[in-house]
Formats: sequence, C-alpha cells, structure tokens
Amino acid sequence: MIKIKCFPAGELSANCYFVTADNDESLLIDTGAPVRELDRIIEEFGADKLKYILLTHGHFDHIANTAAVKREYPDVKIVIGEKEKNFTSKDNLNLSLFFEGTIEHFNADILVSEGDELPFGKYKIKVLETPGHTIGGVCYIIEGSIFTGDTLIAGTTGRTDFPTGSVADMRRSIARLASIEGDLNVYCGHGESTSLEYERDNNYFMEKVRYDDIH
Repeated sequence: MIKIKCFPAGELSANCYFVTADNDESLLIDTGAPVRELDRIIEEFGADKLKYILLTHGHFDHIANTAAVKREYPDVKIVIGEKEKNFTSKDNLNLSLFFEGTIEHFNADILVSEGDELPFGKYKIKVLETPGHTIGGVCYIIEGSIFTGDTLIAGTTGRTDFPTGSVADMRRSIARLASIEGDLNVYCGHGESTSLEYERDNNYFMEKVRYDDIH
C-alpha cells in the first residue's frame, strides 16, 4: 500500500504530495514553493529513497521548488508531460512572469506521454494525458489513487484561460476521467482530496460529459 502526505505550498496553496511505496521508495508529485515540512520528510527518508519528481503540469505554483530539490538530490528524476517540456524554462508559459517574476529554470529527465508506465516499488505509475488547463498536463495513477493536478479539482475543473489552455481539451479530458472504470481516490492540485465516484455524481462538469464525447 502506498502512503500519501499532502503539503499545500505557496501563496496559491498548490498541493505537493509525498508518496512512499512498500519498499520505502518515495516520490514527489509537484513541488510547489519551498515548504519546511516537506524538506524534513525528504531528509527523514533520505536521498537514496527519493526516486521521482512527477509534475502534473508546468505552472509556477506547481514547479517552483523543483530546481532546488533536484540540486539537493541530484539522483532524483524529474518527470513531466512531453508537450509541457518548455514550461520549465519559459516564464510566459509557466506564468511566473505574470505573478512572481521568474522561477529557477530546470530540464526534465523523463518526458512522458499517454500510456507510459514508470516503475515504483512493486507498483506501476500510469500516465494519462489530460490537456485543457495546459497543453501537456498529465494525471498519474498509482495503486488506486489518481493525482489530477489542475485538471480535476474537487467539485470543479481547472481554469482554461491561461496560455495553451483549451475549453474543448478540458471537456475531453474530464470525459476521459469520467470514463475510468471503478473508483479511485482523487488527489487534486488545489483543495481537498475526493473520489472519482463522488465527482461523477456531484461535479457539474463531469455530469455534463459522456464517454462518447472524447472521440
């Protein structure tokens, strides 16, 4: 069973997740801004246990601390959607130019796309491409849980009015998530966690879409 700790970080309270597997391998999902508690947890598990930084998308409030973590733990692999690779060095795309000036730039080690899988302990991390909030946003499924970034947020969806955002893409991505069989624990980029079944029944945007909409 995986264990998940959530740390809201920065002025926009982007959720950073610290995930551990049964064999004590660990990963981060989004890094947000520097958080003292997150630094403590990483130190507790040790650099040799931190395997990945998985980035759901490239907006500054989700990636600002990535370069610093990589510098402290150089063996960790930074993962981001293939279509999102320029966000790590283009401040107009990651929005830091409009909010905080700039962030420290970095390059991803692994670029992922639809259907890719990454090993994590005895589990597999499955990648779903879910554009809409940004052109290359992805969700990660790990052992009964899905980390949705700013695609699916409890009760709503992410915004689509930033550069590379698309209402049509978001609609298809939400339909895609709604079509997943069974239930999953949903860990969002902002706010509270939820479940896929609850969102199907209560999220207006999920109720509007049907599986055929994604074709």
